[in-house]
Amino acid sequence: MINHFEESEIPYGTLERFGLTQDMIEDLPIDVLQNIYNGRRSPVLPISIITEDGETETART
Repeated sequence: MINHFEESEIPYGTLERFGLTQDMIEDLPIDVLQNIYNGRRSPVLPISIITEDGETETART
């Protein structure tokens, strides 16, 4: 199967801004990683950001 994305293209720095660490992504099951590499949806993952007001907002992606 040809991947649309390579592991090296995952923007870990950007994902960490939302609370998703490289370890969290790498710990996903291989079939989930393959779906991500093929441009498919990933499972629901928790994210959090700090707003301009200093409030923490959480959501699921």
